[in-house]
Amino acid sequence: MKIDQIAKYLNEEKNKSRATIPARSCLISENEAAITLSAMDEGRRKSPVTVLRHEVAGEYYTHQHLWNSVKFLLTQPETRTPKDGYFQTAGMLMAYLTFEAYLNLIGPRVDRAAWKDERKFFTKNPYRGTPGKLKRICETCNIQLNASKRPYRTIRELKRLRDFLAHGKVQSYGFSVHAKEGQHPDLFRNLDIYKMVTRKTADRALQDTEEFIEFLHAKVNQKSTAAESPYKALQYPLAWATGVGRRL
Repeated sequence: MKIDQIAKYLNEEKNKSRATIPARSCLISENEAAITLSAMDEGRRKSPVTVLRHEVAGEYYTHQHLWNSVKFLLTQPETRTPKDGYFQTAGMLMAYLTFEAYLNLIGPRVDRAAWKDERKFFTKNPYRGTPGKLKRICETCNIQLNASKRPYRTIRELKRLRDFLAHGKVQSYGFSVHAKEGQHPDLFRNLDIYKMVTRKTADRALQDTEEFIEFLHAKVNQKSTAAESPYKALQYPLAWATGVGRRL
């Protein structure tokens, strides 16, 4: 049966029982006929299915996606190969990105006006950039921080790593070293990246990022006038959505 014949047939059936299959108009397009036919059971072609339009709304939590990535990257088993450093570098960078995304999650709850005009408000002192966002949240919620102590110190170290990688430049260096004849000195020991990214700093990043974010989350829930979050800071779903179906 050709598409135009199917369309004619379905329109005839629709005119007979409009109450069963509400229509937007008295006509059905060839495209709609093809879609309806494909959804029909072979043995029941006289009973086309009803197609619903679903209006869907939801939210996706970037900070949780990043944090899940951090946990995967920084809990990889040691291989004693350069691969370890690559996982650690990526994981530590994403740890700081998680912190940035988390501030943008709770910021509107703390100061809706500032985050509504975020690009303008946080591009000038004293609230410039991510440190400025943290400053604004801490002032509003009366949170006291000690930059010289963990876990906040680790967050500051992660920012230096983030800036180092985001604004990467060629690092030129030189040094003198003594080595016994037949032994080869470490030619790359003075590279900044190897000072910032180690197994120890990676483990600390994993622990302290979670601790610091959960600390902020608890404080914000105590002080914020907005509804308290039903989740721990780093135990959100990746996303949620709801939908309502309506007949076409």
